[in-house]
Amino acid sequence: MSRPTRRWRRDEKGAAAVEFSLVFVLLLTLALGAFEYGMLFRDFLSVTVSAREGARVAASAATYGQADCVILEAAAGALRSLDSGELDEVHIYRSNASGAYPGASSSTNRRYRPGVTGEPGLVACTGSLWFPIHLGGNWDPSDRNNSGINADWIGVRVIFDHEWMTGFLWWDGTASFSDDAIFRMEPPAP
Repeated sequence: MSRPTRRWRRDEKGAAAVEFSLVFVLLLTLALGAFEYGMLFRDFLSVTVSAREGARVAASAATYGQADCVILEAAAGALRSLDSGELDEVHIYRSNASGAYPGASSSTNRRYRPGVTGEPGLVACTGSLWFPIHLGGNWDPSDRNNSGINADWIGVRVIFDHEWMTGFLWWDGTASFSDDAIFRMEPPAP
């Protein structure tokens, strides 16, 4: 009776190694997925904070001559601690109370991307350079209305490219996402 039990145990020696390798690959994939999606979620929350910060500043900067620079610096400043991607574009636009985005080439949309030293037409702000992709012709800071019940709604859209950290399986390359925040412009201080 003991002889068949011994033979069965000898046949099972390699099965544990095969089972371990299958389970290990599955657990490794789950662990890397949790890490990658956790980093993606962290970056998405940071982009949300960046858009809100830019819009808060936009609501109070309103008609200030250098309002766009102040807005760009506020939005980019909220993303300075991220090293898992890069800021792609910042849009400053006139919205309505329902939060509608006028479109990338609208006359009330001003689009910027981080500039590279030596590019023509750069906008120099205090801490960085910005390249104007599209400047809506009729919505300069001086054209914005921040008085009374007819005050404009200003929005900020931040577009960010997240770089996957591990490059394992399908987590290779970048994932792009954006977020918008809209505020009503505040009246000037008395």
